[in-house]
Amino acid sequence: MGMAPIPNSGTKRVQWHRFALRAGAIVVALAALVALIELFAFNMGFWQTLSNKPETVSLGQTSQADSTGDESSDAAQSAPHAVSDRTALALGSGLRYSTADGTIHVTDATRSYIDITLDSVNVSYVKLNLTAQQSESANSSNFTVRVDSLSSKAATSAKSTEGWKVSGTHTLNASVPRSLIMRVPATATHTDALRIWIQEPTGTSIHIGSVTINPRIGLSINPIRVMLMLAICAATIALLPRSRLWSVPLDTTRNAQRWAIRIAIAAIAIVGACSTISSIATYQFEQFHNPGGYTYDYNQYAHLADALLHGRPWLDLEVPKAFAHAANPYDVAVREQLLNHGVTPIYWDYAFYDGHWYSYFGVIPAVLLYMPYQAATSLWTTGGLMLPTPAAMSILTALAMIFAMLLVIRILKRYFSGISVGATLICIIVMLCASNMPYLSSSGMFYTIPFASSLVFTFMGLWLWLGSRKSGNERHTADPAVDASALASTDPSATSLQNRLSYPHIIAGSFCMAANLGCRPTFILAALLAVPIFGGDAMRFLRARRRRLLAKTIAAGTVPAAIVFIPLLAYNYWRFGSLTDFGNDYQITVTNMTQYKAPLSTILPIIGYFFGLPPNFTNHFPWVDYAAVPLDSWQYAEPALSGLFFIAPVLLLMLALPFLSRRLHSRRLLWLAVCMFGLGIALLLFDAYKAGFAWRYMLDFSWLFSLVTIICTAEMLAPSSPLVESRQLSHRSIRFRLVQHAVIVLTALTIVMNVLGILLLWERNDPALSLSIAQWFIL
Repeated sequence: MGMAPIPNSGTKRVQWHRFALRAGAIVVALAALVALIELFAFNMGFWQTLSNKPETVSLGQTSQADSTGDESSDAAQSAPHAVSDRTALALGSGLRYSTADGTIHVTDATRSYIDITLDSVNVSYVKLNLTAQQSESANSSNFTVRVDSLSSKAATSAKSTEGWKVSGTHTLNASVPRSLIMRVPATATHTDALRIWIQEPTGTSIHIGSVTINPRIGLSINPIRVMLMLAICAATIALLPRSRLWSVPLDTTRNAQRWAIRIAIAAIAIVGACSTISSIATYQFEQFHNPGGYTYDYNQYAHLADALLHGRPWLDLEVPKAFAHAANPYDVAVREQLLNHGVTPIYWDYAFYDGHWYSYFGVIPAVLLYMPYQAATSLWTTGGLMLPTPAAMSILTALAMIFAMLLVIRILKRYFSGISVGATLICIIVMLCASNMPYLSSSGMFYTIPFASSLVFTFMGLWLWLGSRKSGNERHTADPAVDASALASTDPSATSLQNRLSYPHIIAGSFCMAANLGCRPTFILAALLAVPIFGGDAMRFLRARRRRLLAKTIAAGTVPAAIVFIPLLAYNYWRFGSLTDFGNDYQITVTNMTQYKAPLSTILPIIGYFFGLPPNFTNHFPWVDYAAVPLDSWQYAEPALSGLFFIAPVLLLMLALPFLSRRLHSRRLLWLAVCMFGLGIALLLFDAYKAGFAWRYMLDFSWLFSLVTIICTAEMLAPSSPLVESRQLSHRSIRFRLVQHAVIVLTALTIVMNVLGILLLWERNDPALSLSIAQWFIL
């Protein structure tokens, strides 16, 4: 009988040598590609200005226009002052320059420009040179300018409004030096004049020392940019359809995969820790007051923590007597009248009840994060310090991402035996992006604290519940009667079946789920997923007449919930005299919440916006802007990036659920998927009616749609999927490859939209960082 040849060590060395050569060639090619892009594409300005002859002129040498209001006076008084043989500068009458400290003051925003007269030269760039005072005082403060150019053949006078080529606006920041270099709009011939508009309101002061014509842009090699490009290349190769990861099964018992998961968790934790430390180190008190308007204090959780540490339910914030004694402080007209009479402070989006300010947000984040921080810092600072909201968000977002990843792995391991590592990575990316995790990581608002904390507890709870099965065989038998008979028998195997549930997992998971009541109460509905998760076990206990075992399981889920609910409901009673009153109706906001009834006519449009609000693409960085949300009747609605199907096109795959029902039923997964989808729709309807529309409200239900999408995606990519079980090998391969390519493309589009969303949020929350990234593509 013949035997198959066994590869000897020489053959293995040859195979390894070929693999190493191929891998090395790919690495070298990618490194060369990244180097070329970094040196040329991202440094185009360097090569374009290499032969420039810079000319710098000081604003201290300019003539000063008079401040009279008519154009003729402006033209007469703003005659250019020659500072060289070729260049002369003059200030518009809307600017005043102080030579003592090199400061330009905007006195009239309609004439706030700097005129530069040139001797018919080619001008490609112009640079504003800020003084040291501006660099030190800017602190991420942006200002906007516009550069216009004039050719001698286009107009006979720089005072004429004809012939000027107008550029777009330029955002400048002293802490981003490359932002001070602006491209000049090209003219048909040589440029004879430039006009730099300072597009800031009257009263603005900017420290500008000089202007450089045709500056040379330095070569900039950005290590972060290089690492990002390398990471993109590596991820692309890893997830390409022909990648080896698509042929390696998910097996968390293997050391390599265990270490990969640990490294991923460590990376998320390190980024979260660095972000937390940075937020604490650069903390600024988040409160501001508009004259004649409301007071905005975004330290609501910190105030709540301080109140609890001092044993009181209300916040230690000033209450104006006129506001406290108003007939109806919740009425918008009454509040506006008080504000017009100088009554202050009236805190925006705080709850006001019985003469005190309260927080209507869930108390658990304050107890778990803010109170320990204040108590710890009180050891060296009197009274302790407030935990910055961005720091709390960094902690919660990192935890939410970690447990989201672990939850996805647990679902795939339990229900999709043999699924590939490539498909697992796709599912993890889908979960992180489609559930709006990038929004959480970049929003920086205290409004997202309840969402983030509930996502942490929900993902942790589901992860624990799905891990409660001790048996190594994660899938049940096809016939419930078989399991029931096993329970009823006295065979030793029945004993193991009887003890297949880990009650510590159920108890811990129930504690986590119940904690949602003290974070974002709507998330408490996620506890209903216990029905499809444990419903099969409950039915087997009933069929086997093991009522004591059933009662034990029910108690493991309900007793922890009661332990959490009792103090939370008592906290409500302590504040508002009612166990079920969370204080939402007492908030000082855009309308009188004690009487407000949401219009039914806005429900359908808001549902449409949640799913299909089109993005507002632009032709400038970050290439997308907030999309408006028009409604016929008033309902709370904030502009957002777009609807869910545009933010995460991969969610379209959940529409395949009806077509995969037979296969999912065989995996005992159909009921769970349908319940997730139904719960997501229910929460969406609740938000559309009760809350309105906002980007952050998508966090209530997008995670459920993400899990449904993951289940559908895994079913289509799993080895036992009907799409890959055809008798015809070629037919099987074609159908599988089509599905695989579609999933990869939709996932890539989802990543792109989430990156654009992050850049859009950074533009508001971190202007300096946003502007730094913008320079990669501007210069």
